[in-house]
Amino acid sequence: MHRATLRYDKTLIRQAVASFCWRVVGLRYLVALALVAGSLVFLVRGGNASWWVGVLAGVLALGVVFPVALYAIHYRHSLLRLDAMGTPLGTLEASEASLSLSSGAGITTLPWSAVSEVWRFESYWLLLLSKSQFVTLPLADLTPEAAEFIRARVLAAGGKIS
Repeated sequence: MHRATLRYDKTLIRQAVASFCWRVVGLRYLVALALVAGSLVFLVRGGNASWWVGVLAGVLALGVVFPVALYAIHYRHSLLRLDAMGTPLGTLEASEASLSLSSGAGITTLPWSAVSEVWRFESYWLLLLSKSQFVTLPLADLTPEAAEFIRARVLAAGGKIS
């Protein structure tokens, strides 16, 4: 069993949420948004005032709002969870069968199969539990052996590492 005390702060939370949002939205999304904006500008400058211009303007507006809302919602939720912890410390226990996380906010024990993917970044990992839910693991608080153990258990349970 591997055990670690994890330290969280607002900077870590901000970085983790920004990384999550960037991976969800990605460069393709921004390119598509730029193409919609370019098409809209082309049509408006050409004097076009058809319904198509309205559709493109609506798509562009929603396209801009989506990543902003995604970040704001996840960041706010993460800050609420950080505040619920009281002291911004959590305990991780990784065993052959499960991953347990506990803090002042409560305790959860997850089978490794609950972790669908691990997104690795330089100073933290995001353990994805679903397309919109993740757990942040600060690497500064994990030994290399514990990190490797987590990676191996996620892979063994059918999860992906990226």
